[in-house]
Amino acid sequence: MLTSRSSRLTLIATCGITAALAGGVAFALPADDAKPGAADSHMHATVGKPAPAFTLKDTAGKEVKLADFAGKVVVLEWINPGCPVCKGKFEDGSVTKMIEASKAIDPDVVFLFINSTAATADRPQESADYMKANKVVGTGLIDGDGAVGHMYGAKTTPHCYVIDAKGVLAYNGAIDDKGSTNYVVDAVKALKEGKAVSPATTKPYGCSVKYGKSKKG
Repeated sequence: MLTSRSSRLTLIATCGITAALAGGVAFALPADDAKPGAADSHMHATVGKPAPAFTLKDTAGKEVKLADFAGKVVVLEWINPGCPVCKGKFEDGSVTKMIEASKAIDPDVVFLFINSTAATADRPQESADYMKANKVVGTGLIDGDGAVGHMYGAKTTPHCYVIDAKGVLAYNGAIDDKGSTNYVVDAVKALKEGKAVSPATTKPYGCSVKYGKSKKG
């Protein structure tokens, strides 16, 4: 009888979570998911859906959560100090101009620069120095195990995402059209004006994200 009752409870609990997901009902994750580097492996970033939550450490070792910026537009950009394409965008001022143009539209927009490069995970200062040398104002985050990068589907450096003030992913793709159009700035402008972001997805370009061998990049 105890075994049967336990099985029924397990089934009810499982079905309850499934129903909650289907109905868009939020439920609490286990406490371990709040640890630095934690990400919900069952969630994947999809435009038009809530951006997956995550917690990472910044280049100074401080924990940073996506939830810390609730109510603000958040831009994620994947970076790698060793990637020539990423370096090019930093060194020619493209990233700095993107930040300045975005903040001119919305002063509260937040920029998070994520490094999922396994080889530099134990050298966070390298990312900090890289940003400082190129006058990039934002928060550098270290995703050494690649969990957040895989959850968001980050493919290249750079690869950009824009999350609206409600926490919904509004843009996923390239930083620009390799010309004068910066997709991130256009997305921030559209959100500020209450318009739909268009294009909401583009094909990112650059070097592939250098995930660890245990991950599939």
